[in-house]
Amino acid sequence: MKTFDAQFRLALLLSVLSVSCLSAVETVVSPDGALEARVELRDGQPLLSLARRGAAVLEPAPLGVTLKPPFAGGFDLAGQTRGSVDSAWTPVWGERASIPDRYRSLTLTLKERGPLARPLILELRTYNEGLALRYRPAGADGAAWQLEREDTAFRFPHGSAAFAIAWTEDTFPQDPVPITALAKNAMMPFTVRLPGGAYASVLEAAVVSYPRAMLAKRDADTVGIALQGRAEGAAGAATPWRVVLVGDSEARLIEHAHLVQTLNPPCALADTAWIQPGLTISDHGNCLLQMADLKRVIDVAHTNGFRYLQLDWGWYGTEWTWTDADRKKFLEVNPSWAGDLSWVTNTYADPYTVAKGRVPYRPDWKSHTVVDLDMPELVRYARARGMGLCLYVHGDVLRAHDLDKLFATYAAWGLAGLKPGFVRYGSAEQTDWIRSLVAAAARHKLWLCIHDAHVPDGMARTYPNLMINEGGGGQEGNHPVRQDVLLPFTRCLAGPFDYTPHLYHKGKSHAHGMAFFVVYPGPTAVVRGGVKEFAA
Repeated sequence: MKTFDAQFRLALLLSVLSVSCLSAVETVVSPDGALEARVELRDGQPLLSLARRGAAVLEPAPLGVTLKPPFAGGFDLAGQTRGSVDSAWTPVWGERASIPDRYRSLTLTLKERGPLARPLILELRTYNEGLALRYRPAGADGAAWQLEREDTAFRFPHGSAAFAIAWTEDTFPQDPVPITALAKNAMMPFTVRLPGGAYASVLEAAVVSYPRAMLAKRDADTVGIALQGRAEGAAGAATPWRVVLVGDSEARLIEHAHLVQTLNPPCALADTAWIQPGLTISDHGNCLLQMADLKRVIDVAHTNGFRYLQLDWGWYGTEWTWTDADRKKFLEVNPSWAGDLSWVTNTYADPYTVAKGRVPYRPDWKSHTVVDLDMPELVRYARARGMGLCLYVHGDVLRAHDLDKLFATYAAWGLAGLKPGFVRYGSAEQTDWIRSLVAAAARHKLWLCIHDAHVPDGMARTYPNLMINEGGGGQEGNHPVRQDVLLPFTRCLAGPFDYTPHLYHKGKSHAHGMAFFVVYPGPTAVVRGGVKEFAA
């Protein structure tokens, strides 16, 4: 009888130990106690869930990455550390004099059960504003790692619906789409209305040497990270932060959006006094690139409180260097130009020189501008009125040149900023090039307004000369009015948005146009048109 009792006790103990290995649970709660993140190791698979005041924001869904070669046999919990931070940081510009950096952290070291026994470190932080998580993988014996995919997934409570778009400048749906009905990959920010009326939004922050991500459908209520290219790194290098903002309303998400910048490294610039926010007016919609007209724009803009004048495409010629086939195509579309070929010189896209005369826009279009610029005089004239000059340059043209050499030239010209356009976006190489672009501009005291697909990731905390980005469906997309109402709690959560409104343009009221500068705060928000009306 004693033997049987001993065997029973041993079996019971082994059973308890086995269950504890199969399902280890750790939680971390936000400083205000409202958010609780829970990580469960179930049969070797880490799962994440998130609750707000007891109500589900995220149901349990997989975490992790798939390396090359893949992890084998799942994970065991090898260690954990906890911490907390209660501090703040001071931005160079923006609506807040001080931004809180308050969180509680949980770092889990997971160990592969397979023969390679590789570690995977999972870092979680719960802020009052939301949740942030990232990984620190390692290859075998501490070697560099290469990802086959990132397995992070977000399972929302059944009945959740998202304001989802499939590409950067897409039009948001009038009403959120049930996650069960999503058919395409979706951009981030991915804003979700939860069944109880609260809101959440999935974003990414601090994307360094890593591709940008979209969200792909995993199952009925689940979306997961879908990388836009190959990912690799040195042992211990961190992946980007995956961020879930949470609020009881859309407005609360806007108030919490500073978390994206907070998750980036502190300012890397010793001197930031030269970084001066201010409204920017474009020649586009106001005049051609001719001195008399531009001086008039400067006069009117100065009187109305603008700080910068931006010259859009055409000042250095065509946006990119044309081929002979491009020129032939243009003459087919514009046969009247064959009699005077002086414009051909302007199709070689030299960003070190200023074009002269007629500049065509695209080989297959009839649009063109006429350039008559004295750049030193224009800079002098603007400076005399307390304004700076900003120039547009196509992203591919910038990539073809040494950035430090080119930006030193622009600094010598007396420029204040640049608008890189059609900047390539998505892969790890493109992500790093954008960071090198911003850093090079900072070295030469140039602020940037990056246009087209680039969605900010909070880099402006580290490099505050990155004042504003497009990365969304603004004026050029000719979207319905509802788009303008949805953007503040979707695209704008990622950072300042250069909507580039065309003021006093048909289809929208004057009050609607003026509201852009309150609803879409941006340190160097750009305006098209308006000079005629301002001067009236």
